[in-house]
Amino acid sequence: MKKATIFMGIGFELLGLILGALFLGREIDRHFNWPGYGVAFMVITVMAGWMYHLIILLKKFMDEATEDKPDA
Repeated sequence: MKKATIFMGIGFELLGLILGALFLGREIDRHFNWPGYGVAFMVITVMAGWMYHLIILLKKFMDEATEDKPDA
């Protein structure tokens, strides 16, 4: 159950990150009078960071799963 709630939380985490990136990117665009480069940069940066975080999280769960298996 604990793993299920963690993976459900990942969706909300991604939603919050994307909304934050959109807001911050829009403010950057507004400040520099850019046509959307700030939003694109922020969304790509957030997605890259989130993918890295997801890979680290999945490796952790894979390591825990191999430790839990009994040697047979």
